[in-house]
Amino acid sequence: MRNDATAADAPGVLDVIMARRSVPVQRLGPPGPTPDEIRRMVAAAVTAPDHGALRPWRFRVIDSDTRLRLADLFVAARTGGAPDAPAAVVDKERDKALAGPVLMAVTAPINHGHPKVPASEQYVSVGMAVQNLLLAARSLGYAGILLSGERVRDPAVRAVLAVADDAELIGFITIGTPDGDLPPKRRPNPDDHLAFGP
Repeated sequence: MRNDATAADAPGVLDVIMARRSVPVQRLGPPGPTPDEIRRMVAAAVTAPDHGALRPWRFRVIDSDTRLRLADLFVAARTGGAPDAPAAVVDKERDKALAGPVLMAVTAPINHGHPKVPASEQYVSVGMAVQNLLLAARSLGYAGILLSGERVRDPAVRAVLAVADDAELIGFITIGTPDGDLPPKRRPNPDDHLAFGP
């Protein structure tokens, strides 16, 4: 290992990465990150590898009024608008919009016609930006989760968020303080996903 400031910081970075886990929104409470802390998280997000400097990501903190509107839309997207949907399903979907101090939308203005950077590379870049944001949140003492599913493809959800026609709604990130200790999560064996040689 190199004996310089960067190398000295490496174990701390690895600790945050290895401890990362998604935390259900019901377990994310106050306090939430401040606006300055959110800016730091996004500053970390935009350091993601980005072939062509396309910046194929956007992060939007959603206000409380919009969260209330999204709660109903999340339920409709999940249940198909069925009036007899189980109460547990309705409550769970509403929580995904309302629980947790901070809800962010992640959108991606993917350039599908770029001559040098295929869309697949742009999606990878967006994913790495999201991971960086979640790792930054964890390093600041918070936890979070990325939500996707039917809601991100729902036209009404896109309309409420004014998602541009040429952008994709990738998901929603909820960030808050976990309500207790987070036990270690069982991880895959790296040897099952690694090969050396030809």
